[in-house]
Amino acid sequence: MSYFFKIAENKDEIKLSQLFRSKIFRNSGSFCDSDELDKKCTHFLIFDKLNSNKLVCVFRVYIMLNFNQIKNSYSHQFYKLNNLKKIKEPMLELGRFCIDPNYKDPKIIMTAWFAIRNLVEKNHIKFLFGCSSFFGTSIERYLDCFKFLKCKYIAPKKLIPCVKAPKVFKFEKLINLNNFCLMKVRETLPPLLSSYLKLGGWVSDHVVIDHDLQTMHVFTGLEINNIPDNRLRFLKSFNFN
Repeated sequence: MSYFFKIAENKDEIKLSQLFRSKIFRNSGSFCDSDELDKKCTHFLIFDKLNSNKLVCVFRVYIMLNFNQIKNSYSHQFYKLNNLKKIKEPMLELGRFCIDPNYKDPKIIMTAWFAIRNLVEKNHIKFLFGCSSFFGTSIERYLDCFKFLKCKYIAPKKLIPCVKAPKVFKFEKLINLNNFCLMKVRETLPPLLSSYLKLGGWVSDHVVIDHDLQTMHVFTGLEINNIPDNRLRFLKSFNFN
C-alpha cells in the first residue's frame, strides 16, 4: 500500500492540515482554514510514501457521546438535526475531507475509511454523518447527481434533517427525475459521497449553497448497522502491508 495515515499529534501538524484544506477549498496557499471546532476534533493526514511522503488528503472527526453535543458539530450550522435525537448511541461527524486534485486513486478514500473504522469500533459509534461537498455553486452542473440522489438515496423520514441554511436548493423542485445521465453522475458525484452511498448511506432532501467555501453540500448519514456485510468484510480485510 502506497498510502499511510497518521493522527495529528501537535499544533504544527494540525496547521499543516488546515493549510492543506485552505489550498483545496479556498485556492489559497497562505490562508489558514480554521474554526472553533478544530479544537474539539481529531485530525487525520494521509501521505503518499511513494512520492516522498507527500500529503494527499486530510480530514477531521468529531465524536459525540450523545445528542446534546451535536450543537457543536459543523453540520448543525446548516441543518436542523432534531430527528437525530432518536439515536441514543455515540455519533461521529466526518468533516473538512479533501484530497489533492491531482490524485484520483480510490485507495486514498479506502485508507481514510480504514482509519475511521478503527475509531468507530473503539468508540462504539452507531451513526456517522457529515456534509458531502460539490465544488462550485452551479445547480445546473449537478442536476444529474441531484436527480440520482432524489430517486435512490434520500434519508429515511425518521432521521431526515430539515432546512436551516438561508440558501438551499430543494430536491422537490427537480422534474423528470428518471431522466438523468448515469455517466454524468459517475463523473461529477464527489468520491467521498459515492463511498458513503456504497456503504449504505443516505442524504438530505436539499442541498445547501455555501458561498464562503464556494461549494454546495448535502447532509450525509450512515447508520453503522446498515453497512452491507460484504462491504463490512472488505473494510475489515483492508490492510497496509
